[in-house]
Amino acid sequence: MTSHSEIFDACTLINLYASNFMDEIISSRQARCCVVEQASRESLFIRRSSDTGTSFDKEPVVLAPYFNSGALQSVKLETADEQNLFVNLALQIDDGEAATIAIAISRQMQVITDDKKAIRILKQEAPGIVCLSTLEVIKAWSETLSIQSEQIKAALSNILKYANYRPGKGHPLFAWWQSIMNS
Repeated sequence: MTSHSEIFDACTLINLYASNFMDEIISSRQARCCVVEQASRESLFIRRSSDTGTSFDKEPVVLAPYFNSGALQSVKLETADEQNLFVNLALQIDDGEAATIAIAISRQMQVITDDKKAIRILKQEAPGIVCLSTLEVIKAWSETLSIQSEQIKAALSNILKYANYRPGKGHPLFAWWQSIMNS
């Protein structure tokens, strides 16, 4: 049994799904991996190259296999405190991020998000809650399973191409991302 739980928001789910390595990444986590219903509903599509190769089509994000296998666990707002915190947070951020943070605070879970506003609000509301980014999850996966740099680059390239995620220059792992992408 894992010693802690973490909760993914929609943007990180989309990024990991786009990587084409979500199974391996999630299974490498040393935590119970959860997703709140609102974030699941917001994780709709990734981009895929069209048949013509000149544009992108939308590909649905299908999370059911991850829930069915137990790799991801669906969680809900359960208590009045969680629901009240959600309502207050939803005035400032999207429902998926608000529900994710409400549950994380209530249940002392790590948060996995790349949403800058959600990160700022989480730090204000609960500075003791650990917040990780997509890149931190990818880097941990690569180190835990000794993933070769070509496979890491493939995952990061897929995230860039299909989820349109590129870390900002201020991201703590920007130099790591850049060195992998330029290898």
